[in-house]
Amino acid sequence: MTVLLVFGLFVVIVTAHNITLLEVPRYGDPYREANLKCHYANDKGDPPLHSVKWYRGNNEIFRYSPGQQPQTRTFNTTIAGVTRGSCNEHVCSISVVLPRTYNMRLSFTCEVSTERPRFAVVKQTKNLTVAVTLKDDPLVVGVPSSAQLGEDMELNCTTGPAMPPANIMWYIDGRPERTEPWMVNNTKVSGANDFGLRSSWRSLRLRVATARDYLHLRCEATQPTWPPYVRSTNATLMVASPHLSMFTASGTKSTLAEIFLLAASCTISIKCMYSALCV
Repeated sequence: MTVLLVFGLFVVIVTAHNITLLEVPRYGDPYREANLKCHYANDKGDPPLHSVKWYRGNNEIFRYSPGQQPQTRTFNTTIAGVTRGSCNEHVCSISVVLPRTYNMRLSFTCEVSTERPRFAVVKQTKNLTVAVTLKDDPLVVGVPSSAQLGEDMELNCTTGPAMPPANIMWYIDGRPERTEPWMVNNTKVSGANDFGLRSSWRSLRLRVATARDYLHLRCEATQPTWPPYVRSTNATLMVASPHLSMFTASGTKSTLAEIFLLAASCTISIKCMYSALCV
């Protein structure tokens, strides 16, 4: 990369390495180390690599200097300390221990500089939020194979353990569940497990009402992190036709063939009332 520096009437052309990719996970589990990677490359004719530095916020936590011995150096910090690092002329990777403070947002910066005479510097920054995100989509239970118009039912949506716990919202045919103004949040949260994680669940009381032969349901679980972490599950509730349900309302398990035979016999009986052929 070429950088123009202007000093009075003089223009100095300074070349620096390019940071081609900065890998910082968006979310980090406080019970696991976070792995960060900085990829960089130089153009033909660029000065040699001088150093690669990692910062958490404004604090330097790791440095790679290929022209010095030892080549790597770790700096002690109270938050997000480095446990190990591995660097070369094209990539510098470090592993850091995260604080056990959920929803804390940390910024990590990779700074790459070239050798003298100008020591040109480029840097990039990305953020990481301390959280244990949901490993699976929420589980929806209570959806029958079919339902009748006007039938009342209760469904449930449950998440696995996470932190911070998820807020759950139901959607019916793409529209949010209707709730009373005083019902701010119907999501229930469990107690913490051995790792401090909590599960969430929310019920949906539904009266089947639709002009179609199905209802589309979605349970959406959102963790209040930055940015929010969302997982969802879709389900389809089949609604039986009222014309067919009248034949099975007595509780008998009539097959479709029996229904057609019954309809055909009714048609023949009606025709025979007005035809001498049936005598």
